[in-house]
Amino acid sequence: MKKLDWYILGKFLGTFVFIMALLLGVTIVIDLSEKIDAFVENHASVKVVVFQYYIYFIPYITSLIGPFFVLVSVIFFTSQLAERSEIIAILNSGTSFYRMLWPYFVGASILAGIFFIGNHYFVPFANHQRIVFEKTYVSKPFEGMRYNFHRTIAPGTIIYIENYKPSDGSGYKFSIDKFKDGKLIYKLRSERIDWNKETKKWHVSNYYIRELNGDHDRITSGAEMDSAFNFVPSDFSFTAHYKEEMTTPELKEYIQFMYQSGQPDIEFYEVERYRRTASAFSIYILTLIGVSVAARKVRGGLGWHLVLGIGMSALYEVIMKFSITFATNASLPPVIAVWIPNLIFASLGLYLLMKAPK
Repeated sequence: MKKLDWYILGKFLGTFVFIMALLLGVTIVIDLSEKIDAFVENHASVKVVVFQYYIYFIPYITSLIGPFFVLVSVIFFTSQLAERSEIIAILNSGTSFYRMLWPYFVGASILAGIFFIGNHYFVPFANHQRIVFEKTYVSKPFEGMRYNFHRTIAPGTIIYIENYKPSDGSGYKFSIDKFKDGKLIYKLRSERIDWNKETKKWHVSNYYIRELNGDHDRITSGAEMDSAFNFVPSDFSFTAHYKEEMTTPELKEYIQFMYQSGQPDIEFYEVERYRRTASAFSIYILTLIGVSVAARKVRGGLGWHLVLGIGMSALYEVIMKFSITFATNASLPPVIAVWIPNLIFASLGLYLLMKAPK
């Protein structure tokens, strides 16, 4: 690499670190102001708050907003280069605009690699530590009602609950269907089931059982019975935090388990799996957009470029939210949903590159 390359690379990485440090400081102050009452009420010492919460809070926030501030960082220092006519001098020296992009993409590769490894491995570990702290010192976990839950608990055995209340382990409109060679051989219907913490069994109310054996059916019914079914209340639990706490290998394994057991909400986990890679790759695209926008000297200079960069970051996030909503609530494949913003902004980046000063 030439001296010019080191100069641009140093400006790139230095500006990003500086902006992220400022932003993290502001974010921590805001977060502390919101949670300080809970810290005091639950007797969390300063040492505990710093080393068991904020040290893990920083990777979470950095992973969340870091790629967008790569764009802001590139625009910030590139606009200064353009304002001081340094880019004009670089181009007049015989260096092409495309050659000038080389150190930018070296910097983008360094950051993308850090974010890639972090998103897939380190950040989930940090999220687990952060969430454990929040459950202990900030707020107790809460899960609302689960509706229309079904899963396979054994080969050929499927359970269904119309609605389930995690807080007390009660479910309504419960059923079990068992199949053998594609034929139904056992069916249980119940108005209600309740989990008994002491006996570790389910209490079934107002049940109806039908056992099919060739041409002969056996039907039994009753008001109450206790049964040790092959599932426990934790099998019905779901929070958005679970997917954030698993490394990508763990996430892949869990998604496979969900498919095999017929569990719902798989899309949430698949979106998280693909988002981790797409987020890291977006750094290349946002870097290209930042250089192409800020390399031209315009009236308004740095201020106008920063407003444009922040606006693009907001637009990227809006498009991402819309595409993820379609993936989790419609039929859009999760892998396509998380890559749609990158595809759109990659097209925008190539257009801006063609319009950039050469």
